[in-house]
Amino acid sequence: MSNTYGGWNPQDPYGQDPRPQEPQPVDPYGPRDPYGRPANPYGRPDYQPQQQPEQRDPQPGVWGQSQGYQQAPASGYQQGHQTPQPGFPQYSDIQGAEHRPDDGEPATVGNAWRWAWSAFGARWGIWVLMSLLLGVAQLAVVLMFSPSALAGLLNATDPAAIDAAQAAGQTLTAKGLAAAGTGICFLLQALLYAGALAATRKRSVRFRDFFALRGFGGLLGYAVITGALGFASTVVPMVGWLVQVVFTLLLLPVPFLILKGVGFGRALAGGAGLVLSHLGAALAVFAIFAGLALASIFTCGIGLVVVAPAMLLVGAYLVQRWTGEPVHA
Repeated sequence: MSNTYGGWNPQDPYGQDPRPQEPQPVDPYGPRDPYGRPANPYGRPDYQPQQQPEQRDPQPGVWGQSQGYQQAPASGYQQGHQTPQPGFPQYSDIQGAEHRPDDGEPATVGNAWRWAWSAFGARWGIWVLMSLLLGVAQLAVVLMFSPSALAGLLNATDPAAIDAAQAAGQTLTAKGLAAAGTGICFLLQALLYAGALAATRKRSVRFRDFFALRGFGGLLGYAVITGALGFASTVVPMVGWLVQVVFTLLLLPVPFLILKGVGFGRALAGGAGLVLSHLGAALAVFAIFAGLALASIFTCGIGLVVVAPAMLLVGAYLVQRWTGEPVHA
């Protein structure tokens, strides 16, 4: 009977060859199934996964609690403050979280215009009332410090009286008196500046916000500059008017800086620097205000009741953003 070298041996009832077998090399895939496929084709035959200790929920039905988890004490969450965890960055609480800071928006004239009208609409009644009161007060100051203008109004039907009033208004004394009135008018207008600056810090302004005049000495100095520019524009008509326009443009941020607590000298230098650094936006604001002021002539000046506070709000927005401070919406 032939030997099949690995075949079935009829003398061995279990199908095994009785001859001694040579040692076989170790199979790196471990034992194989009857079809020759490795039983563990993805790893070593001696690999055993690490057994984790069985974790049982001490309180069935309560999510997030297990045997290896220690619940943080309740005192760590008092008053809305979370217990600091090691290994994670800590962040301070947001002050004034009820307001949405407008830091992410670029400081453009369009964004300033939209914010200004939103702030004006939030308390339009108080803005219109303050504009009316201050407008009437400024008109009274102008008439008081310009006797020739008052005389012309009182004698509007007398051509000779009008000519005499105009001649009296051309004297240096009359021009100096009118310049003093211009400075006083700015001090009245500074109340609106203060209200616009307060609007950048909270949603709605109140009457007392208009009278929070910080740096009153600096405001007096700026009033003197305003009166001097007005005097120059009347003494030297063309050149003086051009000087007034240029300096008014350069010093647009100065009242806001003074009200923010900046010294007078630093406010002058800083205001001019801000305008030169953002000349395009400053020119756009100046042009828009001039155009709206001219358009208000057709409403007999009533349009300034809305235009003046809106443009001051635009200026307050831009100054706050240019100086790196937030504006609350």
